[in-house]
Amino acid sequence: MYLLAFNIVSAVGWLVVLALTIAAIAANPATGSSHNAFDVLRYVPATHHQSWSVVAPVQSLAAFEVVHVLLRLVRSPLPTTFMQVASRLILVWAIVARFASTHASPIYTTMVLAWSLTEVPRYSYYALGLLGVRPPRWLTWLRYSAFYILYPIGAGSEALLALSTISEWRNGLYANWSLEDWLKAAMVLIWIPGLYVMYTHMIRTRSKVLGPQKAQKLGAKPKDRPKAN
Repeated sequence: MYLLAFNIVSAVGWLVVLALTIAAIAANPATGSSHNAFDVLRYVPATHHQSWSVVAPVQSLAAFEVVHVLLRLVRSPLPTTFMQVASRLILVWAIVARFASTHASPIYTTMVLAWSLTEVPRYSYYALGLLGVRPPRWLTWLRYSAFYILYPIGAGSEALLALSTISEWRNGLYANWSLEDWLKAAMVLIWIPGLYVMYTHMIRTRSKVLGPQKAQKLGAKPKDRPKAN
């Protein structure tokens, strides 16, 4: 009953984040001017003001997923679960909560979109499984396929948002960096192999769930519960 409630609350929470973000984008389309290095982002408005009050608690709630693995309530692998949860909590509380400059960044928007588009199907999928309801095929496919696009967008946004808080990082004035700046840069480097680990893990999991040998069971609840981005 507890796990069911956890997954329902998390699914609803991320659905609210997604709705708030999309509504903010529709109501406040960015038009041309941007201080960002990527021109395409000039068309993405900042949505921190609209979504942060929900993003912070719902992402913090994910810390319990590590506890779930430790207590063997789920069969997710601990390393990948911890890696995913820890990286997001660092972004939420060590980056976004502390640096006001990130609040006006379109990269925050792309990051939150990637997170919410990943988590709504994931938590919904698990909630249905715990209810004893076979998830529809489209939800199963989405849960185990969306990562191909959302992982790079989410991880890339996380890394760029962290880098954006380092003084003078674009100009290469490394002598001006503080110890914290160097730690953030090191963390970004860790994201590269971390993304590879998570990406290949999900490819293997997708093969197990959606492979030809599983076709007749498409939509059934998997034995393990890997963490997605």
